[in-house]
Amino acid sequence: MRVTNAMLMNQALSDLDILRRKYASAQAAVNGKVLERPSEDPQRVVEAMDLSGAKLRMERAKRTGEDAREWLQASEASLSNMVDRLQAAMEVAVEVGGAGGFGADSREGFALTVESIRDALLREMNNTHRDQHLFAGWATDVTPFVLDADGGANYVAGNSGTIKRDIAPGLSVEINIPGDELLAKGDFIRTLSDMADDLRAGRIGAVANQRLDELTKEFDQINMLRSGLGVRVAHVEQYQTFAAEGLEMLEGRLTELTGANLEESVLRMTEAQTAYEAALASFAKALPSSLLDYMMR
Repeated sequence: MRVTNAMLMNQALSDLDILRRKYASAQAAVNGKVLERPSEDPQRVVEAMDLSGAKLRMERAKRTGEDAREWLQASEASLSNMVDRLQAAMEVAVEVGGAGGFGADSREGFALTVESIRDALLREMNNTHRDQHLFAGWATDVTPFVLDADGGANYVAGNSGTIKRDIAPGLSVEINIPGDELLAKGDFIRTLSDMADDLRAGRIGAVANQRLDELTKEFDQINMLRSGLGVRVAHVEQYQTFAAEGLEMLEGRLTELTGANLEESVLRMTEAQTAYEAALASFAKALPSSLLDYMMR
């Protein structure tokens, strides 16, 4: 029996169609879409679609929750450093007021220590996380604080916006502290500048009383903000645990419904893709380009 070109082309089309179907089926398995036609098992298909949607939402919340946790922890670390430095400044005020009788050189040494604490605090107030300023409200690309001519903290970002992240479906948390909240009970940068001036001028009573009182109020504000962040971190970590457990349950049920094992499915898809592409390359030598283009659409 004579084999015609038309028969060869028909056979090529048939073989390529089989390989293409195998590749499409393998892709579907990798994507968790083995049950694509409701007629196969309507109830299982509907459940699988619902679970797939829930899985996507849970994965999205897990990713944003991780971002929220990192941001909150970075902010909490900066506030902890601020608390430590304010505590150190308060200890200087107590030491100076308790001893008295310091000479000019000693007072200058204390003044330099206070200014060093002030500068370290200003750096923390301008701290960043992934190149975004932590305490600039929505203006995360702006360095929020500069030291003004009077020795105070000028909040040049001027933004009070709060940033939120979803940590679970339908649940969000504020992850930032706008810079104006840092100064809500007083400008501790200016307090420290004034304290250094008082030390150099010998105004020990002002250091031990007025500046210490101001620092105490400002310390309490930063410590309160830090405590609030700690609570938020705990909430985020709790929901991160829930999300991980929920994803594991969803993935297990989806595997039961679809019969899709990812590792095995990826291997099958790769094998099917290789076979399909090899067949295309082989048939390209024998078939008209217009026909090959048609088959590859």
